[in-house]
Amino acid sequence: MKWKMISLFLVPLALMTVAFTFINLAAAFYFLSADGDPKLVSEKSVREFQRYIAFANGKPMVVPQGQTLLKKEKAWIQILDPYGTEVYSLNKPASVPVHYTPGEIVHYHRYDGSIEGTSIYVSWVKQNGVKWSYVIGFSYEKIAKYTVYFSPAKISGFWKEGILAVLGLTLLMVLTIGYFSSRKLTRPLVTIIQGIQVLARGQYEVRYQPKGLYRDVYQSLNQLSDALQENERQRARLEKMREEWVTNLSHDIKTPLASIKGYSEVLANPDYEITPDERQKYVDIILGKTQYMEKLLDDLRLTYQLKNNVLPLQKKEGNIVDVVREVVIDVLNTPRYAEREIEFMTDTEYVGFTFDPRFLTRAFTNLIYNAVIHNSPDTRIVIRITEQKEKIGIEVEDNGKGMTAEDVESLFTRYYRGTSTNEQHQGSGLGMAIAKQIIEAHQGKIDVMSQVGKGTNIYVSFLKITDSTKNTKA
Repeated sequence: MKWKMISLFLVPLALMTVAFTFINLAAAFYFLSADGDPKLVSEKSVREFQRYIAFANGKPMVVPQGQTLLKKEKAWIQILDPYGTEVYSLNKPASVPVHYTPGEIVHYHRYDGSIEGTSIYVSWVKQNGVKWSYVIGFSYEKIAKYTVYFSPAKISGFWKEGILAVLGLTLLMVLTIGYFSSRKLTRPLVTIIQGIQVLARGQYEVRYQPKGLYRDVYQSLNQLSDALQENERQRARLEKMREEWVTNLSHDIKTPLASIKGYSEVLANPDYEITPDERQKYVDIILGKTQYMEKLLDDLRLTYQLKNNVLPLQKKEGNIVDVVREVVIDVLNTPRYAEREIEFMTDTEYVGFTFDPRFLTRAFTNLIYNAVIHNSPDTRIVIRITEQKEKIGIEVEDNGKGMTAEDVESLFTRYYRGTSTNEQHQGSGLGMAIAKQIIEAHQGKIDVMSQVGKGTNIYVSFLKITDSTKNTKA
């Protein structure tokens, strides 16, 4: 994988090198060639300039068209007689000689290539069998001439040896630099990919030092690792709770089933003589166990309805104070808890709210019974209702045993049974989860504060629907 990633950097570099080499060669030929009108930038075109030279009375001159061309190219011309003496000139610099020997003409044209900062070309025009030489000079800014010596034998192999040598050296240099650069770039990428593979295998303990170009990526990997670790812990904890719940529920169902089976066998056995009172007692026990199992199954069905938001709530305007007060009265009317100290407090006798009375009663019953069941008989429980401008608050506070942070965190989790009670509790472990889900189905919120040895405070709040709230929702 490492070499594959490096090749992703090197192959484009190699292709760019080849392309740039040919582009550079083409550019070199282009920029090193003469620029301007092709009529005056080569020896051939200079020879052809003779078409612009005319003779009048046996003397040469440049016709107007040729003069315009010379002016456009900022060039000058000098026409010499057969003896090398000037007989005509146009735009010629003052320092240019008026007479040349044959050797000077050859020297300036082929070797020196310049006169007074100008590049010169020499040709001739023939008139009546007489050859008249002419010299055309261009500014160095326009064109320059330099003598180059080369071997014809070597020039034939230039494209095979020279170009390949340049291309090869360039490729070698680029690939070498690209290799070390790509290693530096790809090494972190390889580490990141390996880190993702490690996370995919479920190993979340690996940490990375955020640094360099990929600092943010390393930080994101660390955050992802932390999140996956937390999810794994949550999953393990929920799985443990689920197993405990299945075990407890199986036990809770198995126990009444055993009673139902045993008493049914007694009632069905013709050899066993029972009195009418015993028969009624056994029937009552069977009925009670059946009702208990039915309640467990109803709780299970209800929690999944709440979880999937398919609970058919029938909300209507009502007094939430009456609902909570009736729950408190029902608890105190239970013979087992008649002596418990439960205090009900409210700021006002009417607190209007839109709710489903049946399910909200179920929620507060679960909350209050939780405070009663999981505390000693001498625990003082206070239920307090407050009404504010935009919020309704209901508190269930006790000075009982309290809970650990772990118990508080898991209090409203399905399948969870608290362990802070000394009495054997036959609940399904769904009561508090159902209470929370019902409250949230009424757009409420529930918070818990508890400390071991000092008690627990459960605070339920509902947002009041005022006229402004209705308008906002509309």
